[in-house]
Amino acid sequence: MMLYVFVYTILFILSVLLIVLILPVRIRLTGRLKLKESDIEGNVRLLLGYRKRGIGIDILPKKTITLGTYQKPIFVKSLQKNTKKNKNHKQESDEKSLKEKYMSFRKIPVMQLIKSVLKLIHWEEFSLKGKLGFSNPMYTGLALGFLNTFKGLVNPQKLILELEPIFSDKLNTDVEGTIHIRLSPLITVIQAGFIYYKFHK
Repeated sequence: MMLYVFVYTILFILSVLLIVLILPVRIRLTGRLKLKESDIEGNVRLLLGYRKRGIGIDILPKKTITLGTYQKPIFVKSLQKNTKKNKNHKQESDEKSLKEKYMSFRKIPVMQLIKSVLKLIHWEEFSLKGKLGFSNPMYTGLALGFLNTFKGLVNPQKLILELEPIFSDKLNTDVEGTIHIRLSPLITVIQAGFIYYKFHK
């Protein structure tokens, strides 16, 4: 009798987990980013979950993670680390040569994965407003061209792309925006895995 109860409990938990993974999850990235020379200002927040509750990750200005409702979370954890440790970690990371990183990156079917995932994503909002300018005018032009191409691919319900290009030799970027998408985690992972192994043989 106890064995049946245990088995049914495990099956129930797995069923609930499967339903949660299949149900569409909202991912919302919102904030403002201001770049001038070596100075970075702004506020950026990533919301992962459902309409009113889920996981919130504050990227700028402070690094924290929250769980519960977005407005009044039940759990808050700071992700700030010791500066000295961060510097040591950065030095260890920099030891890898660019050639090794490039070779490992080439093994991944990047474009196929991007196209596959984009087809499964429901884009609700894509908005960027402000001014965009890098220290190299060529990068500014490439970025604007990429954004216009990307805009044609995703076709979101709400689209706002109002960026003023700043072509100069100084970094001058002040952008405010929101990216809001919905996707099924399980279906997306399965599709991405299928594409990876298909092109990675």
